[in-house]
This record gives sequence, C-alpha cells and structure tokens, in this order.
Amino acid sequence: MRSTLSAAAALLASAAVAQAPLPPAAGLELPPRYEVEVLIFANRAFDPTEERFEYAPSGFGDDAAAPLQEAPVFDDTWLSAQRGELPQTQPPPVQPSTPEPLPPADPLAEQRAALAAALRVVPLRPEELKLTNEYRRLRAIAAYEPLVHFGWVQPGLPEAESTPFDLKTLGVPNPHGTVRVHLGTVRLHITLDLNYQATAAATPAPGAGDGLDEIVLAPQYRLRATRSARSNELHYFDHPAFGVLVRVTPVPAADGGPGRPAA
Repeated sequence: MRSTLSAAAALLASAAVAQAPLPPAAGLELPPRYEVEVLIFANRAFDPTEERFEYAPSGFGDDAAAPLQEAPVFDDTWLSAQRGELPQTQPPPVQPSTPEPLPPADPLAEQRAALAAALRVVPLRPEELKLTNEYRRLRAIAAYEPLVHFGWVQPGLPEAESTPFDLKTLGVPNPHGTVRVHLGTVRLHITLDLNYQATAAATPAPGAGDGLDEIVLAPQYRLRATRSARSNELHYFDHPAFGVLVRVTPVPAADGGPGRPAA
C-alpha cells in the first residue's frame, strides 16, 4: 500500500500528463497533521560516579573537522563598485517591446497549494505550548532543571518520508540532536537521538606538580530511544542525567486539512 504522500504525488503527476478533468482539492487525500511538544530537563541529583553510562567527552562540536572555506576573491570590478566608480560601458540597444503571452493556467495549482500546506512544518508559539504545568512543577523541584521547552506542527508521514526535527533550528546548543515523529502501521512512533552536556567539575583535577593541572571536560550523555505512542498522551523518556517529555496531539481537520489521524 502506498503512503498518503506517494499517492498524492502520483495523482498530481498523472493529472499533469493527461490534462484530464481533475478532482476538486477538497477530495485530495492529504496526510494528517500533529502538534508535537517536547520538554527536556536535567537531573541535578545525578551522580555520574555511581555507575557507568553512555557518554562521550565534550569536544568542539560536530563541525570541528569541517574543511576551512577559501577566502573570497575581490577583483577590480568589486573594488570599483565599493569606490563608486562605475565601469564605462555602452548601453545595450533598445529592442522593441512585444507583449509576452500569458502563461497557461495551472490546472494543478489548487492541489499543489493544498499539498504544500499539509507538508509544512510550523513552530509553535510560546503561548500555544500545553506542557506549562509540567514545566512549572519541574522548576519548583530543586533536583530538576528545565533545559528547553518547544513544539511544532508537522504532517504525519511514514518513517521513510518523515524528517527529524533538529534542535539546531531553535538555536539551542545544549542539548542537541533530533526528534522524529512518524506514522507506523497502527500507531505513531517517537524516535529520540539527543545529547546533553553536563556541567564540568568546578575544581580541576590535581596535576603532577609541574604547574600543569589536568583539565576536566564535562561529560556528554546520549539518549537514543524509539517508542510507539498514542496521541494525546504524555510520554516520558528517562535517562539518569536528563529526561524528556513528549506529547503528540492531532490537529483537527478543520485546521490541518483532511486526513485521518493515527491512534
């Protein structure tokens, strides 16, 4: 069975070739849309010396090994333009203007616009977030520290066609990683791949007495998990160093377009 997105794309392609009478846009089956809300918090009471957990020493980021870009070359034309010295060139010959024919009307414009709107990912505004009570409770407990609270609206697509939401789009350096929500055979699936960098020790470890103290880098903990989920339920992903709350809510068809949400 083809997915909703593949079926919609095939419908548009076949209609464009045959130029046959098209069904109205309201009859085009569009993917359902969901609100995804994520709240990530650190566990201040976590002691990394009690057990060994998956972590990696923090470095300079994933882009540290990227090749350096070459410096741009500014030629004489660019320098002349900066000084206000415009080159002396002959004006092009004036050609008689002829009215251009109007492009033919796109018979698929309505369907394309509806499909583009259904596939758009839109961030939620702060006042649209619903986990505000959970955020307040975490702030009231000294053992926890809320790190980031965000959300977005996305289409419900199969895993092969879905795109993970990257926290880099929020400008948040810590934690970093991706959150993916996609449709399974029966239920939704939530996949996390997040990295959290804990606070480094305040006092450096003693050195060998030569004046060079050992530098203690803050450990970085990774949470990778996949879980089938029901919509409208609060799902908790646990790690000794930090935790994640996720809630997925179907968008009503009147706001998000046609489509049957998954469970």
